[in-house]
Amino acid sequence: MRFVFVIFLFSLAGLTACSAPASPSQTRAQSQKSAEATLEQFYEAAAKADFDSFIATFSKSAKFYGTDATEVWDYEAFSPDIKKSFATNGGWDFDLKDRHITLSQNGDVAWFAELTHFNNTDYLLRPTGVMQKEGGAWKIVQIVMGIPIPNLLYPAVLQGLQATEEGAAMETEKIDKVLNNLHEFAAKADGDAYFDLYANDAIFLGTDASERWTKAQFQAYALPFFSRGKGWRYTARERHIMLSPMGNMAWFDEMLDSENYGTSRGTGVLVRTKTGWKISQYNLTFPIPNDLADEITAKIKAFEKK
Repeated sequence: MRFVFVIFLFSLAGLTACSAPASPSQTRAQSQKSAEATLEQFYEAAAKADFDSFIATFSKSAKFYGTDATEVWDYEAFSPDIKKSFATNGGWDFDLKDRHITLSQNGDVAWFAELTHFNNTDYLLRPTGVMQKEGGAWKIVQIVMGIPIPNLLYPAVLQGLQATEEGAAMETEKIDKVLNNLHEFAAKADGDAYFDLYANDAIFLGTDASERWTKAQFQAYALPFFSRGKGWRYTARERHIMLSPMGNMAWFDEMLDSENYGTSRGTGVLVRTKTGWKISQYNLTFPIPNDLADEITAKIKAFEKK
């Protein structure tokens, strides 16, 4: 009987050893793998346009933030939109580059940051978000789709964002004023105000084929005239302004009336800077009526042969 009792104790000890609880570090590692599996399901379902599997990764209290500042959707809003998108346009193809997951101290909440290439539109995304455990399963409660901006591009992107906030009509109005001021200051022979409208790396193309001047070269030519009160007067008769998609560049063409030369044409480019719109290029020409083209160009050819 004693022998049987000893065997029972050894058996009980063995069972206890086999069913020993996992250590805290093992539990956290398993929980982190489970959280990662939820994110993997998110991407795999998105690629297959599998709406049911995709939406199952979200909590019903989730919020989805898109790349545009206006794109803030709760579960009830983004769920039908994504279902429709998958059915109409197919899935989302991501190429994951990097991922970091951090667990809270009690292991019930996790936050993540990823870097992925969105192949559908061919740009990088930085998804970040928060997950929490619901019924033992990880669910996404917040996801933000950010676009990382290279530091070298930040000034241009910032200017574009500012232009977008103010609106195309307001930006066009500002550009129109810059060009009006350009002709006004030239007429007044106000050299300081005139050249302040140009970017530092601006190019001015005059009516003569030899006149391709940097800002400094143009100043060397024009400031002596301005200092003697001799400017030039061009009045805009017609003007067209086009903004770039980002709103940080613009190009224009304008028909001008000149006291000395009659009909003239100005074309060019402006860039948006911290201190406002600046002229990056201005090209002044005398348009030739088609009926006079042969005569005028013949004179130009003869002149160039001298």
